[in-house]
Formats: sequence, structure tokens, C-alpha cells
Amino acid sequence: MSTIGSDQISTSVSDAPGPEAPGVIPTTAVLGDVTVTASGAAYWRSVWSARHSVAFVAAAAALFVVLLSARQNAVGVAGTVDMVVVGLAALAGGVTLATYIPPAGVPAREHLTGGSCGIIPLVAVVAAPLLLAQAPATGFALAALIACYGMAAGKRITDHASC
Repeated sequence: MSTIGSDQISTSVSDAPGPEAPGVIPTTAVLGDVTVTASGAAYWRSVWSARHSVAFVAAAAALFVVLLSARQNAVGVAGTVDMVVVGLAALAGGVTLATYIPPAGVPAREHLTGGSCGIIPLVAVVAAPLLLAQAPATGFALAALIACYGMAAGKRITDHASC
């Protein structure tokens, strides 16, 4: 038990690793402790479950339809290259969205930490079809789509919980 000043603020620190310094309130006792889980391709391979697979398939299928519709808005009739690139983007977007599902045994609060950096890939995946629908019918729009979705998937896979 430690006291500070004349206010006599006291905290109980039974799990502190060392001797308690006088006048210091440990933040873990006051604010709690949030453990951020690991990231990386090996982590996702080890925790990927049927829930993630179902979410991936559903998200990729929905994104393919939405992205193809957005591309046809600009092009008219999508060609083979358009369909292949949109398909690859839908796969990357599906992986990105599936990583928002917490692995089994990991509380959502711990899995979804990261604030604005955790939400940026989600916004990129959701906003890309709107931008693609307004883009000119060029290959640059498809390259930008792949880059956007690739970076979003890379961010979620390699470091899903922080900047």
C-alpha cells in the first residue's frame, strides 16, 4: 500500500514485479492491462479457423460482385483482365475483412485494439468500390485497386493491432 501527498491516495499493487517506489501509482493497477496478441503470417496460419474461412469466402464473393459492378460502371463490359484483377482484389479484400474476426479464445477487446490504424484497412476495402466506380476506364484504376487492397491485407496480416 502506498500513499501520495495529503490526499492519501492509495493503491494496492500485489502483482507489481519489484519494490514499490514511494509516490508512484502504477498504471496497470489503475487502468488495467490490455495484452495485444501477436501478428504475422505464422500467427494467422496458427489461429485461422472455420469462422475465418466462412467470412473470407462470403466477403470475397460479395466484394467480387460489388467491384465488378463498379468496374462495369466505368468500362461498360468488363473484359478478362478486368475480371482477373477484380478477382485478385476481392481475394485480398476477403482476407482483410476476415482478419477482423477474433481468433477463438481471444477477446474482441484485445483483438480489435489499434484505434484509427486498425480501422484504416476496413475503410480502404469498403471505400474502394466507390472510387473504382468513379475512376476512368484505364489500367491505372485497376493497379490502384490492387495496391489499395494489397496494402490493407498486408497491414492486417503483419500488424493488425497497432500503427
